[in-house]
Amino acid sequence: MKKVAILQSNYIPWKGYFDIIAAVDEFILYDDIQYTRCDWQNRNQIETPQGVQWLTAPALVKG
Repeated sequence: MKKVAILQSNYIPWKGYFDIIAAVDEFILYDDIQYTRCDWQNRNQIETPQGVQWLTAPALVKG
């Protein structure tokens, strides 16, 4: 049986994202999805010498 994973794109994906890709026979990137504000699609946390910081890529949205 073929294993398939469908995931939406993320800005700086978490390690588990790549583990899922490695564990399947076919990976589908679902990039035609409605953008949701205040989500992980365009931001992520990174660890810096000053502690955990948010890293955000600006996103232009309609409305």
